[in-house]
Amino acid sequence: MIGGCRTAGPARPGNAPPDSVYVVGAYVGWWERCSYEPKEDVNHCQIFNAGGRVLWDEVFLPYDGGKAAKDSELKIVSDSDIAGPQYVCLTNGRILIPKSDFENQKRAIDFWVKTRSGK
Repeated sequence: MIGGCRTAGPARPGNAPPDSVYVVGAYVGWWERCSYEPKEDVNHCQIFNAGGRVLWDEVFLPYDGGKAAKDSELKIVSDSDIAGPQYVCLTNGRILIPKSDFENQKRAIDFWVKTRSGK
């Protein structure tokens, strides 16, 4: 941090798309990018670590079980309480989870929500 403000993060890895967003984690950060694929009505997201390793590159499903987020909704939160390199947090409060690990990640988020709410 410089003067109390977070810096923009490390340089974007060469293989991360130019429109990817740097997301700040508790100890490390990563780069995220999502798009809406209208033909299939799905979201495709990519997550890269700071060194450029691809962590996820696949269809992501909404945590809330709703429809895929349209392009206008795909604004990624760069600094969130629940940020993690295994899902994508959007500014409208929605969370996108990799389809291949949906149930596992959903359980983890459910637990986080439950512990935060005290229920």
